[in-house]
Amino acid sequence: MRLRSLFVAGNMLPAALATAQTRNPAITHVEKGRLAIGNHQANHPLDGTPGRGIVSAIHRIELSQLSLRALGGGAAIVALAIVVFFFHLGIYGLWEPDEARYAEIAREMLQSHNFIVPYLNYVPYIEKPPLLYWLTTGSMGLFGVNEFAARLANAVAALIGVLATYLFALRTFDYRRALLSGAILTTSALYGLMAQVLTTDMLLTAAVSIALFAFFLQWREGGRWWLLSYSAMAAAVLTKGPVGAVLPLLAGAAFLGCECEWRGAIQRFHLVLGLTITAALSLPWFVAITIKEPSFLRFYVVGEHLRRFFEPRYSHGEPIYYYIPVMAAGLLPWSLAMPLVPWRALERNPARRFCLIAAATIFILFSFASAKLVPYILPAFPFVAIVTADGLMVFAAAANSRFTNEREPDPRRLALVSLVLMLAGIAVLVVASRAAQFNSPYPAIVRPVLCVSGVTVIGCAIISGAAFWTHRTEAGFGLLIGGAAATLMIMSYGRIMLEPTRSYAALARNIERLAPQARLICYPRFIESLPFYCRRRVILVGAKTELAYGAEHAGDGGRFFFTRVEDLVRLWEEPQSSVLVIDRGAFGKIRGLLGPYQVIAADSKKLALARGLPSNGAAERSAEQDGGK
Repeated sequence: MRLRSLFVAGNMLPAALATAQTRNPAITHVEKGRLAIGNHQANHPLDGTPGRGIVSAIHRIELSQLSLRALGGGAAIVALAIVVFFFHLGIYGLWEPDEARYAEIAREMLQSHNFIVPYLNYVPYIEKPPLLYWLTTGSMGLFGVNEFAARLANAVAALIGVLATYLFALRTFDYRRALLSGAILTTSALYGLMAQVLTTDMLLTAAVSIALFAFFLQWREGGRWWLLSYSAMAAAVLTKGPVGAVLPLLAGAAFLGCECEWRGAIQRFHLVLGLTITAALSLPWFVAITIKEPSFLRFYVVGEHLRRFFEPRYSHGEPIYYYIPVMAAGLLPWSLAMPLVPWRALERNPARRFCLIAAATIFILFSFASAKLVPYILPAFPFVAIVTADGLMVFAAAANSRFTNEREPDPRRLALVSLVLMLAGIAVLVVASRAAQFNSPYPAIVRPVLCVSGVTVIGCAIISGAAFWTHRTEAGFGLLIGGAAATLMIMSYGRIMLEPTRSYAALARNIERLAPQARLICYPRFIESLPFYCRRRVILVGAKTELAYGAEHAGDGGRFFFTRVEDLVRLWEEPQSSVLVIDRGAFGKIRGLLGPYQVIAADSKKLALARGLPSNGAAERSAEQDGGK
C-alpha cells in the first residue's frame, strides 16, 4: 500500500535530517519539532576543510532523497484524491437546484460567448461572480456539455486544495505530517462528498486556503509569497464576492494580533500594493457588469451580502451553534480522534497556532452570519486537517520511540476511535435493516449502499484497532485512510440510486428525445435541469424565485414569465406544440382545464404533458395510466 510505505519511509526522516543538519546549514531547525529545507549553500562552515568535496556530494544526495520522498508523498496524495474525487464524477444526473443551475449558466455562457453577465434560462443571473462559470465553461468546451464537464472544475479545485495543504504542511512541519494532512482532508466526509457537488464553496475553499498559506509563509520567510496570497484572494473574490477577501484578511489580522506583530505589518505584507493587485485582478468584472447591469451593485451588495449576513429570514437562517455538529460530522472519521490528542503537551509551533486561528476565524464568522448552509464552513477544513495531523503524529512518534517516556501518549488510546467506528458501522447496518420503517424514502432506496458501507466501516475499525493496540500507529492511520476513502466511493453509488429523487435529468432527457422542438412550460415552479438537458428556454408560470431579477430586467420577460393559471391555460391552447412540466400535486387541480394531452415523461414528482405532438395510440394509453397515478 503506497500510503503505508510512505509512512514507513517517513520514520527515517528525522534521523536523515539530523545527520544532514550537522553537515549542511541549508537544513535548519526553525523550531523544535519542525524542520525547513532551504537552498543549498556553497559556502558553509566545512569549506576549507579536508574532504569538502565528499561532504558536499553527501549533502546533495541527502537533499535529493528528501526531495524524492516529498515528491513521492505528493504523488500518493494526488492519486488518493483523484480516486476519491473523480470516482463516478459524471455518472449521475445533475441534482436540483444548485448543480443544475450552475451548469446551465456555464452552458449558456458557452453558447452565447457572453462572459460578463451570467444568464440562467436566458435572463441575467447576478447572484454570484463568474469564476466558477468561466472554469466550467472551459471544461464544457473541452469535454462537451455533460455532467463530468460540469463537475470537473469543482473536483479539480478540491484536488488543488489537498495539494496546497500537503505542500504547506511539508514546508512548515515535516513529511509525515504533510502526508497525513493531505490524506485527512481528502477523506474527511464533508470535503470528500462536496468535491463531487457543483457549488462555489469548494473553489472558494481552495482560493482562501492558498491565500492564507502564502500569508503565513510571507510572515515566516519573507520573499514574494505575498504575490501568491493577494492573487489567490482575487480568485476568491471572483468566486464568491467580498467574503473571499474578508476571510483571509480577518484571519491574517487575528494571527498578527495574537503574535503581537502589528508594527510594520503594512510594509511587511505589502498591503497597499497587494490590495491593489487584488483589486486589479477582480474589480474589472464588477465594473464591466455594473456598466451592463446598472442595478447590479444594489442587488448584489445589499441583497446578496448585507441582508444575507444580517437578516435571518432573508436566506437559510440557522442557530449560532449550527456549525458545531456540522464540523463534527463533516470531519469524520478524524473528528473522533481529536479529543484523544494531548493538545497541551504539544510543543509550541507558530504554524499550528496559525492554522488554529485561521480555522477559528472562519468558524466564528460563519457562525455569526445569519445565512447558514452546510458547505459554507468548508474553508476551515484544510487548517483543521493540518492541526489534526500534527496532533495525531505525536502518537506515531511515541510508538516509534526506542525509549519509554511517561509524558508520551499511549498509541493504544487510538483504539477507542476504532471502537466508536465499529459502533457506527453497526448503527448503519441497523438503519439498513429497518429502512422501510423510516418516513423518508431515502434509507430504503440506498439500503444496499448502507449495508456495504456498514460492513466496510466495521472491517476497517477492527483491523485499524488491532494496529493501534499493537503500537503500529502509522499502519492504523493508513487503514483509516483506506477505509474512509472506500466508504466515500461506496457512497457515490448511493448518489446514483438517489438520482430519480434528487435530479430531473432522466425526465428532461425524455422530453428532449420525444419533443425536441416543442415549447417548454413549467408550472408552478422552475426546474433548473430543463434548459440544461433540453438546450432551450423555458416558460415559467409561477413564482420566479431566483429568476426574479432576470425576469424584471430582461427585455422579453413578459413573454416568458407568468403567475396566473389563466395564463397557463392560454399558453397551452395556443396552436404550437408545447410540453408542460407540472408537479403531480398541481396536476389534479388543473387537469380539467387542459383538454387533450399526452404524458410523454414522468417521475415520482413531475409529469411532462404534451400537446400538438404526433399521436401514438399505445404510448398515449400507457401515458394516460401514468398520468392518473
